[in-house]
Amino acid sequence: GPNVLGSAGAIQVFRDFPGAELPRTWYPVALASQLAGEDLVPCGTPVNVLCFDIQARFATTFNFYMGLDNNEGPGQQDLLAVILHELGHGLGFANFVDETTGTLLAGIPDVYSQYTLDVSRAKIWNQMTDAERKVSAVNIRHVSWNGINVTKAVPQVLAPGEPSVVVLSSPTPLALAVGDASFGTPLSAAGITGDVVLAVDAANAAGPSTTDACTAILNDLTGRIALVDRGTCAFVVKVKNAQNAGAIGVLVGDNVFSLPPAGLGGADPTITITAVRISKPDATAMKASLAAGTVNVRMGLDMSVLAGTDRVDGLMMLAALDPVALGSSISHVEAVAFPNQLMEPAINVDLTSAIDTPRDLTSKLMTDIGWFSDRDGIPDGVDACLGSDIRQTVVIDSCDSGVANVVTPDGCTLSDLVLRCSAGATNHGEYVSCIAKTTNGFKSAGWINGYGEGKIQSCAARSK
Repeated sequence: GPNVLGSAGAIQVFRDFPGAELPRTWYPVALASQLAGEDLVPCGTPVNVLCFDIQARFATTFNFYMGLDNNEGPGQQDLLAVILHELGHGLGFANFVDETTGTLLAGIPDVYSQYTLDVSRAKIWNQMTDAERKVSAVNIRHVSWNGINVTKAVPQVLAPGEPSVVVLSSPTPLALAVGDASFGTPLSAAGITGDVVLAVDAANAAGPSTTDACTAILNDLTGRIALVDRGTCAFVVKVKNAQNAGAIGVLVGDNVFSLPPAGLGGADPTITITAVRISKPDATAMKASLAAGTVNVRMGLDMSVLAGTDRVDGLMMLAALDPVALGSSISHVEAVAFPNQLMEPAINVDLTSAIDTPRDLTSKLMTDIGWFSDRDGIPDGVDACLGSDIRQTVVIDSCDSGVANVVTPDGCTLSDLVLRCSAGATNHGEYVSCIAKTTNGFKSAGWINGYGEGKIQSCAARSK
């Protein structure tokens, strides 16, 4: 399709095969073969056309850089990064759900959706009805990945600071979702504060609108933040024209309904100001506010969150898009993540061939869905002791389903000890204290790690 670098996906799916850790659950064929320990669709004679694992396509209309040293030039796309991204989809970084309807493939859940959590509903996709999944697919920045291996790695990988624009002149400061730019001065913790002015230029062949900033700006923008419309000319042209007119920052209002706003692509080393994209509804509302008075905004980073994590559970967000983009929605990392992740919807110029911590979470997600399984029969996305003796495997699930399968030398399970705390406590405080003492002992014994200890104690603190 136009402006698409490539696409890929599993050519077949399997369920209930030998080695599957989740029953009645679809797995992509490559992962299913890995877990089964054999090629589930071997090529024969004549060749079975479905014996391959991944079907991939790559565009021929882009200026691809063919090297392997992450050294693409201006205007080039690094083919290595594109191939790694698409192979990621084929290996299992994708679900088998129709997000426009919420329906599962043949009515059966898949391993990716087992860890796809709607944090505003506290419900994973495999537990939802079709109608609930349909609504969740467009629940912007409220759909996250809750696999334990990704979650443990998030603080090591994602940096503090989510791009944001805050309208300070509103009765209550209003935070807008934004897409940041690949050029100019990046958003910072200090931020930029100023009054917004609608930039005005000539309507001509370069740009038919008087607010598209495709030609020289006619009004004075000195010391202020320019609002311009997307369309006709490149983002770098708009921002450079605003910079030449004295602007200290630029808000590019989208011309189509698309949430969350995508980033601003392009390159121009002479641009020194900061620019972001805001949604069409937010741009329309801002124009109305400008007609009625002054609009004052702050462009910067929200340092209260890690870039790419939700504000409910602090989990890595997935790309819930409105409208739904088949093949992109949910089966990508939310684009606001930083450092930029391999599995974001777009290929960013700072990507390299390093796809593991400390800069990328892709391999941790592959661990969650089972690529490096210890074959202990426990899904690796909840297994806190991956590779351990099955008798000392800790399953940290939701507060409702509890914790099981840790066996002490005297034959007690952790669940037994939790029940003892419950039975022996006269109030909630005593119960929480007992749980803390119990889990401290398990951590000291090496049966659970610090993450597991914190998760159990948190569940106890929130219990009724």
